[in-house]
Amino acid sequence: MLRPVGRRLSGTLRGERRRVPVINRREFLAASAATGLSLLSPSLRNRVEAADAKRLKITGIEWDQVLVPYQAFNRQALFRYHGLSLQLRTIFRVRTNTDLVGLGESWGGASLTDKQVAGYVGTSPFEWLGARKDLALNMAFYDLMGKVLGLPAWRLIGPQVRDRIPVAAWTVSRSPQELAEEVRQAAGRGYLWLKYHIDEVHNVVDQVRAMQRVAPKGFRVQLDFNANAEYRDISPILKELARFPVIGRIEDPIQTGDRDGYRKLIAESDIELLIHHGPVDYLIDKACDGYMAGHAPIGHAIKVAGVSEESGLPFMLQQAGGQINQAFLAHEVAVFSGAKIDHVNLAHLWVDDVTTTRARVTRGTIAVPKGPGLGMQLDPEKLEKYATAPRPQYQPFLVRIVYKGGPTIVVRHEPHLSGQTDNLRFLGRLLKGKVPKNRIPGPTPGYLNAVTSEFLDRKNCGDFDRLWKATERGAVVTSGSDSGGSPTP
Repeated sequence: MLRPVGRRLSGTLRGERRRVPVINRREFLAASAATGLSLLSPSLRNRVEAADAKRLKITGIEWDQVLVPYQAFNRQALFRYHGLSLQLRTIFRVRTNTDLVGLGESWGGASLTDKQVAGYVGTSPFEWLGARKDLALNMAFYDLMGKVLGLPAWRLIGPQVRDRIPVAAWTVSRSPQELAEEVRQAAGRGYLWLKYHIDEVHNVVDQVRAMQRVAPKGFRVQLDFNANAEYRDISPILKELARFPVIGRIEDPIQTGDRDGYRKLIAESDIELLIHHGPVDYLIDKACDGYMAGHAPIGHAIKVAGVSEESGLPFMLQQAGGQINQAFLAHEVAVFSGAKIDHVNLAHLWVDDVTTTRARVTRGTIAVPKGPGLGMQLDPEKLEKYATAPRPQYQPFLVRIVYKGGPTIVVRHEPHLSGQTDNLRFLGRLLKGKVPKNRIPGPTPGYLNAVTSEFLDRKNCGDFDRLWKATERGAVVTSGSDSGGSPTP
């Protein structure tokens, strides 16, 4: 049997977390108030003035939506889970009254309205220092500011504290055997961490047990619990997970409003607990072990960094995108002293990119790019290739959910439809409108049920066409078997 192991927090020993400095709310507000040129050191402000850099003006913004192939081994799973919305990315190019062009990137098929573009045209990129909106354009503006000054983008954020940043791989919830392969793949590519959202159609302990069997020494997993559970349900799960050394962090274990529940879990568990979908003052209240800022504009990231430094607790950034996106993340983390938790970006999911170079992961870290601005160059041929690449279409498949000794549910998951991208995480969403009175068959949805799930299609299910037609009216629910098998409805 596995034995409980001590955990080391990201830069903080577990026993030290209650001895970090305590700040009040006035100090908290002061730590997060600075914006604009006030963020720059006096010497850097003088350099901006001497270079007359503020004469640099934005003249237009262009963008292309690109479709780069996923890596082969989990390509189908990623597309079936999230549809096109995750695979598609948008590359922004901000034009100026010089030959300088700023690069930015967002995930999904993003665009700007004429009014939004007009709000930027005629302004200087320096007017958007510390901006609290439009992360993709933050990247482009810092790229431009660095280029006009001949400096790396991090110099416009603050003093450098690291030249390599810790990064984590990312994936979707899959069967135990498939997640074991995710660990092998991530470790083989130089990562030391893997993050994924657990869901209610898998058993998280079964998943972790399979990952533990194949994880190299020192490899860790971060589980995202979706912020939808209650303390009484999660407490026993964390106690079970603590038996597995591969578990390093739990993100959003319970509902955000339950600070007392967070404090109880901290007292009970040696696993590092992070909050994402909650206010940053959780750091002040010591109601978590660390914070995650997801897809945060630079101004919000600066705010979180300030609070992190004052509170003595670490944080991480999660920014979905490719190499341009990851480069900006690296410049941010190069400066933020509290950014010690392994940061998430999706650049590893694609077999290629639209840039001339790609970051290499070594011992769980990537180098902060050198050169002016973001230090990235666009490859025009690749941009054209992937902007015009055919978009994959939704192909019919079904989800079969089998409860040991309980029902079997066969239902459609259609991530290409609006609002349904994340439905596999939550059984109530997946079955909404597909079962009588929205009453979910089987046990109360959770993360420790005796349940397995799989995707069905014409290749692995001889009865697929009949089931597909039957599920047009809703889920097909049949009784299960005591052996926990997967009977065909």
